[in-house]
Amino acid sequence: MNAELQSLNHQAAQYGWDLSTQKQSREEFTLEGLVQLAQRKTAWLRETCEEGANHRNYGWPYDRAYYLLCRGSRNTPEELSEMAQLFSFIQRIYTETLICIPGECGSQSPSLTEKVLWNHSFVRYPVRTISRLDLSPIEPLVRETDKQHNTMHFAEELTCFHGEPDLERIMTGEGLNRVCSGNLNHETILRWAWESWRMAVGPPMRQPYARLIDLMNMGCLRSANHGDVGQCWREDLEVAELRLLVDRLWRDVKPFYQKLHSVVRHFLRKRYASEEISEDNDELLPAHLLGGMWSHSWTSYVHDIIPHSVDIDRQFATANWSSLDLVRRAEDIYASMGLSRMSEAFWKNSIIGNASKDGTVKCHGSAANMFADDAGDLRMIVCPRSESAAQDFYVTVHEMGHIVYYMEASKQPTIFRDGTSAAFQEALGDSIYLAAVTPQHLVRLGILDSKHLAPEKTSVSSEPARTDAKRRARSLNSFDYVFLLRMALAKIPTIPFEYLMDSYRWNLFDGSVNFNAHANDYFWFLLEREQGIRPPSSLRARKSLFDAGAVFHLSDNTPFVRYFLASFISYQIYEGLCKSALFGTASTHPSHEIPMPLHRCDLYGSKKAGKLLRKTLSRGASVHWTDVLEQLTGDVEISAESLLRYYQPLDEFLDQFIEHYGLVVGWN
Repeated sequence: MNAELQSLNHQAAQYGWDLSTQKQSREEFTLEGLVQLAQRKTAWLRETCEEGANHRNYGWPYDRAYYLLCRGSRNTPEELSEMAQLFSFIQRIYTETLICIPGECGSQSPSLTEKVLWNHSFVRYPVRTISRLDLSPIEPLVRETDKQHNTMHFAEELTCFHGEPDLERIMTGEGLNRVCSGNLNHETILRWAWESWRMAVGPPMRQPYARLIDLMNMGCLRSANHGDVGQCWREDLEVAELRLLVDRLWRDVKPFYQKLHSVVRHFLRKRYASEEISEDNDELLPAHLLGGMWSHSWTSYVHDIIPHSVDIDRQFATANWSSLDLVRRAEDIYASMGLSRMSEAFWKNSIIGNASKDGTVKCHGSAANMFADDAGDLRMIVCPRSESAAQDFYVTVHEMGHIVYYMEASKQPTIFRDGTSAAFQEALGDSIYLAAVTPQHLVRLGILDSKHLAPEKTSVSSEPARTDAKRRARSLNSFDYVFLLRMALAKIPTIPFEYLMDSYRWNLFDGSVNFNAHANDYFWFLLEREQGIRPPSSLRARKSLFDAGAVFHLSDNTPFVRYFLASFISYQIYEGLCKSALFGTASTHPSHEIPMPLHRCDLYGSKKAGKLLRKTLSRGASVHWTDVLEQLTGDVEISAESLLRYYQPLDEFLDQFIEHYGLVVGWN
């Protein structure tokens, strides 16, 4: 079983790598091979799982292996073929669709207006045809544009943008001058990027995705105790009552998110003093003005909220690291803890750098276990860009976390050569990232001056600290608050989106929401209720769109709940490793309380923390995740406590800020 599964996994990994790195002329050939492989694996699984069911009657010791192998959906060969075709279609819509504008539209300045921009917006789909962008779903824009203007520009005259990374960069404030030479105000450009991407990719995905839901549900109905694909996905995480856990975790962290939302709303109104933003203190935030295509990156507001001499994003950018420098620095922090360095095969086969210029690489950061005979054949795709070096550092450390997990679990049988759960696989890199950006390590990297490590007030009150939290707070520098604010604005807004993306899909899968009638209405109901954001155009006008299709993980059919859980587990692991580094154990005993603010815990060079990691990672998926969590943290439950402890100094600062300015927390 082990040898056969390794062979099948290797073939699947190779196809996946080819799809990410080869030219589009190979796409159909690769797709045909993928379909055949999926059909072979389905037939093999059916036979193997039937054999395993017979052996179980004799009390054999391989129950976990067969449980992991035999869970999940069971589609017929015909269904698998149709699913592959449909997924290929929507993935190509996402990765290959281009939004185009005339390269010389800036020459019309100073008379250039939003109307001119929309009149000259085109979409190029994978079949390479160019057509005018259909604005009919967005009524206000239709009224503003000239419907009689049908002049088509030649393709050579167009400047074109992929959704990722081009439009995503624009949404985070990079490359705004690429749109009509920057002769429009930023708000107009952001709205154009946000709306045009959704209008281009959502509608063609809508009906294919509805059919995919039917096909995926058919496969899960053939599995024991599954009514729909949402149940299949939830089973993968081995969490009893997963929906209740997810709801509880979100409720625990939502008050902190609402405080950030309130403060950002205050400064967003100052930055965009236009009719877009009303004076209501409890208003929903315009989605296109927050940062990122999904309003998930609010870091541009850091220095509005706390002006400071240090700009971490600028410091990372001016460090001028090459792509290889970036990967070497990520490797260094893992290696300093005694974890394995990257293999020769990794350096030979990975794609590091902006390898997408020739159009052959889907430049979405990723890691791959090739399941080759050479266990060191683990690969990564990272395409750093100088404008977002800080974000690139995060992506690199995160993806390397996957590689390290694969390496440490490589001695396990094939079925166990993965994380103890998908959530832990995602959490490892994020926990090490928390260690990689401590102020101490930023000094080590040359990003931060060491003066920002020392308390700025030399005098300390003679009154004894009433709590350990107050004592720890005395050691903070003003930079600590800027640092924590930046971390929070980068990480916390992703949590509600991770939460609602799977809540949304689960309710589509089980039929609680009628896809054809309410797919987009329900999506925005969740975005308003949980994220506190609204679209720039009316909700009524968006009814025919499919805005959820504009996110990568829907086209890739990747569950989001693993990232949601990882957002909490990563802080738990980080705190557990800190305790291990200091006390030799991750025990939750009161005597093992960390004596510094949690974000100041530097793991660099800690062999004690590294030893604990190697011990737990080496078990791969052979044990239940609760065993791994208990070893790493001393606890058996996923909780928000470590996350909230990490941001405690910032939480107190936000309380003072909100009280001082009389801000309203929450939204209507």
